[in-house]
Amino acid sequence: MTTPATSKVLPKKELAVTVNANSTEYKVVAVLFNTKGEGRFIDSNSFESVSFETYHTSPFLMGTLTTGNESNMDVLNKLDLKSPVSNVNEYGDGKLFLKLKITFLSGQNKNITLVDKLFVVKNKINTVQGGARQTAYYFVDIIFNHLKYKRQSWSTDLLNEKTRINQYGEQKVNAGRALKHLLETFTEQKDIVDTDNWDYGIGNLYYTLPANTSALTGMSQILSSYVSSDQGSGILTYYNGKFQLKSLKKHIEELYKKENNNIKISSGLAAIFKLQTNDLQQEYTNNSTVDLFGRSFSYIPLDLKDIKLRDIQPDSTVNKLSKNEVIQFDMLGKEFIFHSDQGIIDRVEEITGLDALPGGSDNKINIDNNSDYNIKNKIFALSDEDSTRHLGTIELQKQLLSSLTKATFDTPGNINYCANRFVYMTIDLRSKNEFAKKIPGFWYIISNTTTLKKGEFNSSVECIKLDKPK
Repeated sequence: MTTPATSKVLPKKELAVTVNANSTEYKVVAVLFNTKGEGRFIDSNSFESVSFETYHTSPFLMGTLTTGNESNMDVLNKLDLKSPVSNVNEYGDGKLFLKLKITFLSGQNKNITLVDKLFVVKNKINTVQGGARQTAYYFVDIIFNHLKYKRQSWSTDLLNEKTRINQYGEQKVNAGRALKHLLETFTEQKDIVDTDNWDYGIGNLYYTLPANTSALTGMSQILSSYVSSDQGSGILTYYNGKFQLKSLKKHIEELYKKENNNIKISSGLAAIFKLQTNDLQQEYTNNSTVDLFGRSFSYIPLDLKDIKLRDIQPDSTVNKLSKNEVIQFDMLGKEFIFHSDQGIIDRVEEITGLDALPGGSDNKINIDNNSDYNIKNKIFALSDEDSTRHLGTIELQKQLLSSLTKATFDTPGNINYCANRFVYMTIDLRSKNEFAKKIPGFWYIISNTTTLKKGEFNSSVECIKLDKPK
């Protein structure tokens, strides 16, 4: 009798970790690897959680991968990744990378990909939680590696045809052009900037990156002098592998448009919520802000007890905020110019674009201009640029982003709730008090943390209300 043939092909090992959360089954593929192509898969024995974080002050997506005892992981082996490791450039001490992919099966049996990206690991910390040893890997967008660790000389002189370096201020260039050139130089990618969403702004500057300094320092310095084309502050973001730079005003104006009774909402809107108060005697109005999407719209429910609302203190204009007076020394005219009418709340209200929001003509910036609002912050600027006069307004505009009425809440996980986007909220209170009247409308996300772990997929959102009824 002959022996039946048997297959000698070993079954392929399941690389994905299955995480059940919120009645959904997620597949997580996480691979840690180095520049030699050696890596290990994070399997179900070692996976604990993965979280993503965004902040309005940073363009980068960052997060934390938490694993159990490393002894439970696969040993370092040569990996055959779809994206060749040789294509991942690294500088300095950035030696460890993370390939992360998260998918789930939708109700229509379609495979939905939440994340499929390469990250660089900034730091690794061993800790103990609940008596068990754990390792936390802190990761960030891989483009961060180029800007943080690469060391290269750079100056705004590189954008000029002149090769001779003159005294300070004699070879100034447009700030938006300078930032674009800096990003292209350090990433070595000519298409790293989304030119369709890049506001070069007004005003020029001269800057030389100090020796042995990362490009992140240069980015910060250029942005501190940047004035958007509509005389306000700029927002630097990083989506789909490209950087975008646009003004806060334009960002707000693009969010909501009403043409011939048709409402157009930009991709900047992340979610639409309705605060539930269990008030059965609801009151409906014709107010466009309150009933913007109609009574029959399928809102995401948000229980009032699950949201924390913190209103701005009445005296904030006295003890938190200050008028920003720019004292400019014009080097060409050899004279001092005082810009005391720019860095004030009334001026911020004019250039923030609130009139483009629903009911904009009846709204104002979400703070009272206290009659005692007379504390001045003097900003000295050595410049002959007309754009210098707007720096005080921009500084106050940035201060307001951390001082206005704030809401924090937890909701089922969604990585699209990222900073610098918006959520819309309304409320079903029948008899609204003065504070509740502030709630309906668009809220600006300033930070978000989304965590996926066994039994939980949750987003913690922090947002502010830019406008309020007059």
